Amino acid sequence: MLRRLLLVLLALLLVSPPAAAQEANVKTIEGPGASEKTTLMASPRPLTEEISARAVGVKAPNGTRWALTLIGIGSADSLKLTMGDQTLPIEDIRRPDKGEVGPTRLYVSQKTFLTIAETSTVQLRVDSVKTGFPEQMRKEMQLIFERVV
Repeated sequence: MLRRLLLVLLALLLVSPPAAAQEANVKTIEGPGASEKTTLMASPRPLTEEISARAVGVKAPNGTRWALTLIGIGSADSLKLTMGDQTLPIEDIRRPDKGEVGPTRLYVSQKTFLTIAETSTVQLRVDSVKTGFPEQMRKEMQLIFERVV
């Protein structure tokens, strides 16, 4: 009996740190606008050697916005989200102004955000490079979704 209890406790300890790590990387802050709250990944996750991403959900009085902030994207790079043969909708792409440095924001619908969070087969295509979203990032996206909705 004691052995079983110790095994259960050990299993719980092994499972708890990743959940705590996900919680630690998801933050909620005030803004960017009045009466808005932004929930985001504090640290971006690498997608490739050159590209990393951060998921963002903004709750505002008039609705929510969902985005992926992409770091390492060129100003002329084409962007596409796919799941198998299906192209997922992108609502808007906002790039840094000419001559400025910064991330590219890929705005998506709530449905697309949740599809990325729940489906391991969704891929981001940057020009001819395809990459998936790491499991850790998808778990953090699910946590962001739960906090925003």
